[in-house]
Formats: sequence, C-alpha cells, structure tokens
Amino acid sequence: MERVVRTFETHQAADEADEARYREMSGNEKLRILLELIAARNPDEAVIQRSARVYPLAQSGES
Repeated sequence: MERVVRTFETHQAADEADEARYREMSGNEKLRILLELIAARNPDEAVIQRSARVYPLAQSGES
C-alpha cells in the first residue's frame, strides 16, 4: 500500500478530505487498511494466541 502524507490548513479540511477518500475506496481497500492496523507485528504470535483461545472450546466439545 502506498503511503501518502498530506497537509491541510484546518482540521475540518483534513476531515473532509478523509471522508472523500473513504467514499472513493472499495470495501476491500477499507478491509485491507483495517487488517493492517490491527495485525500483530509477529503473525506467528497471533496464531498462537488464537489457537490458545479456540482449542480448549474444541477440546471440551469432543467428550
């Protein structure tokens, strides 16, 4: 993803530019940005944490 820095005279002008940009973006682009923001720095760590939360539930259902 290309990162762009923009400057504005007022906060309102910046907010309006952000809103216009988000209206132009597709759902996939918005999702990609969201995932980039919340993704763990170490993807393997995220997998381990999710597995630790899910595995005990799956294990108790097998009885």
